[in-house]
Amino acid sequence: MKEILHILLHSAKDTVKLFPFLFLIYFLIELLESKNIFKFEKSKLLKGKASPAVGALFGSVPQCGFSVISSELYASRKISIAALIAVFVATSDEAIPLMLADYKTIPALIVLILTKIVLAIVIGYLTMYLYKVFFKKSAIKTIALENTSETTSKAEDSHEHEDDHDEHHHDEHSHESDSHENHEEHEEHKEHKVHACCHHDIEDTKFDWKHPLVHCLKITLYIFIINVILGGLIELVGEDNLTNFLSSNHALQPILALVIGIVPNCASSVVLTKLYISGGLSFGAIVAGLSVNAGLGLMVLLKENKNKKENLFIVLMLLIPSLIFGYALHFLPLDFLRI
Repeated sequence: MKEILHILLHSAKDTVKLFPFLFLIYFLIELLESKNIFKFEKSKLLKGKASPAVGALFGSVPQCGFSVISSELYASRKISIAALIAVFVATSDEAIPLMLADYKTIPALIVLILTKIVLAIVIGYLTMYLYKVFFKKSAIKTIALENTSETTSKAEDSHEHEDDHDEHHHDEHSHESDSHENHEEHEEHKEHKVHACCHHDIEDTKFDWKHPLVHCLKITLYIFIINVILGGLIELVGEDNLTNFLSSNHALQPILALVIGIVPNCASSVVLTKLYISGGLSFGAIVAGLSVNAGLGLMVLLKENKNKKENLFIVLMLLIPSLIFGYALHFLPLDFLRI
């Protein structure tokens, strides 16, 4: 009983210290989202050749909302698949706020962010190339169908214009045009609502002060639970035994991090960060884990994007390159990045 109470008190103490800092970060992020989100949505840079670089920069912002937003924008074809992948890879979710809270981890954090931005750009351009290779035929068919549909539509409109001289039909056409305009206005209004994390809507120029508080409380709860679990595990197994286990299975660390990171939940990035800070994961392993850690963005993508082949392609483009680059860094002599 004393051991359980000790674990709970120690976990609560470590968690409470983070709360003010986390709230400040999420408050500032919410403010930035409310001001800039629609510039992000309408940016032509997210569809062109520079889209992987732009996506990587946006993804480096410590907020799971950007991965969610990117998934919804990709499902409606407003950004390229390369930009989506770059956002997913660059996203570090809760790792940045957690590592910022401890000044000792800041040098490693800077290297981690820069590494993931570079990695996101590389994987983004690789995705751009491979997507053209694997989906070229279907893309040509889609364009052909769209052109055929557009030609047919124009022919029908021309035919209707020649035949309809009746005033009654003209009134009906005007009524339909008004309805169509109203529908377009409604659709345009809908486009100005973007679903971010925690299932809230971000509207243009609207700042919701409650969301940073709610989000901070949820993440604080995650951190507390993870602290309790890790604390209980260390207490049960023994810190020395746990360290020896991770050290003896050094070669499997990137795979372990990848399995944890692919879990579509904010808590997975918390687990990875805590393990890295405690010395349980190498720098290469946490890079691999956080590169596939797109938070709720992956869940939103699977729900909103109906093309299952594309979804499978995106998941594989997250897993395979992240694991390869993770292992490449894992076996490099990067002892200066260990906490």
